[in-house]
Amino acid sequence: MILFFCTLFFIFSCKSRRLAEPLETPKVLIEEKLEDPFLGVYVMDLPSSRSGITSYSVEFKADQTARILLFKEGRTEPEISYGKWLIAKDGIIILYFEQSVPSEFFIKNADGSLSFLNAQRKPYSGKMGELLILRKIKKD
Repeated sequence: MILFFCTLFFIFSCKSRRLAEPLETPKVLIEEKLEDPFLGVYVMDLPSSRSGITSYSVEFKADQTARILLFKEGRTEPEISYGKWLIAKDGIIILYFEQSVPSEFFIKNADGSLSFLNAQRKPYSGKMGELLILRKIKKD
């Protein structure tokens, strides 16, 4: 009799363990989490200024790297920099560099464009805010 109850106990405990095992997360859900619609190439054209920069372009890649191209007046080749990006909890995209270059901050707009933010992670106001918008030209 004891052997019978022990056998039943082990059978039901094995079944309950199977039910208690965590379910595997479907691969599709994981891929959807990693994909972000802001990835791609963005460009911003600037009027002539003291800095001489005429165009700024950034490419955000899925491996969390970024490539920045600065086009300057009188030059045919852009200055190229490489950085890494991450998204803060508040949705701000942080572009940072290994050299002693200050980080850059962006926020995604409702139309899919990105706006530059200042060092305090706040939007620029007025005419400056209108100029510092990057338009998406290519999806990654």
